[in-house]
This record gives sequence, structure tokens and C-alpha cells, in this order.
Amino acid sequence: MHEEDRPGIHTTVYRQPGGNVPTEATEAVGLQVDRVEGQTVIVRQSRVNQLSGNRVRLEQSRVDHVEARSAQTDRSAIRHLEAERAVTLRGAVAWAQARDVRAVRTRIALLQADRVTVEDGRVALAVVREFAGPAYLRLPLAAIGTFLAGIVAGLLLGRLRGRDGG
Repeated sequence: MHEEDRPGIHTTVYRQPGGNVPTEATEAVGLQVDRVEGQTVIVRQSRVNQLSGNRVRLEQSRVDHVEARSAQTDRSAIRHLEAERAVTLRGAVAWAQARDVRAVRTRIALLQADRVTVEDGRVALAVVREFAGPAYLRLPLAAIGTFLAGIVAGLLLGRLRGRDGG
């Protein structure tokens, strides 16, 4: 059994896809832990509550909250994902907030992003500037703002009428 296959937290070398520069990374394998953090973090076959790092990679894992500059997931489930850039493959995300998202064969319940590409996946509700792919409901940001302004105006008018007795 290789060192990186044993359950536990190890220091390993990570090579970015398409890159030749090796980077030292913290790797968690086969664990159930509350928190994992580091500059570059790899989590495989684990259950983590809080995961944070500059670059995060998940494989066959389940995480409650991911906070990263760049996140890459494969066959993983995430409750809340916050990242500048995120690529999700064959997974599920309950709520994603990111500047740039690429989702392949992934289900996302709620998505808030500037730019999104979905391939063979589904997004239930997306609040985005640029969207490519299928969604159950697409609402432009301006439409949401107008809708919310209408609700606030209606509530204020209702209160004013209630005070005036009329």
C-alpha cells in the first residue's frame, strides 16, 4: 500500500493538470474530520465539515463548507461552496457562490456566479451574469432586483396604509 493510500493526513506533491511545476500539498485520505486547511489541499474519500485553502481538490468526498480561491471536485457532495473559480465533475452542490463555475454532470441546487458553464448537468436556480447550459429557472439579476424592489415597496405601502387606517 502506497503512503498516499493510507488513511490519514500526509504531505504530498501535487501537479496542476497540464502543468509541470510540482507543489507541496496537504492530503487527507479516508478521514472524518471537522476542519482541514492549507495552501494546497487534496481530500480523498473523506468527510470534512470545514475545508479551506488557496487551491482545493476533492475526490469522492463529502464536505459541508468549502472556501477556496480555486476548487476542483470529482464525485463529491458539497453543502456550501465559496470560490473564485470552481470546476465540479460528477457531483452535487447544494449552494455554490463563485466568480467562474464549470459544472460537468453535476447537480447544483442554488448557484450565484458571474460566469457559468454547465455540461450534462442541472442547476435548479441560478443567479448569474453569463450562463451556458440547462436550468429550471433563469432570472436575470435586473429582474430579481426589480422583483425585490416591488416586494419592499408593497410592504412599505401596506404599512403606511395600516397607519393611516385606510
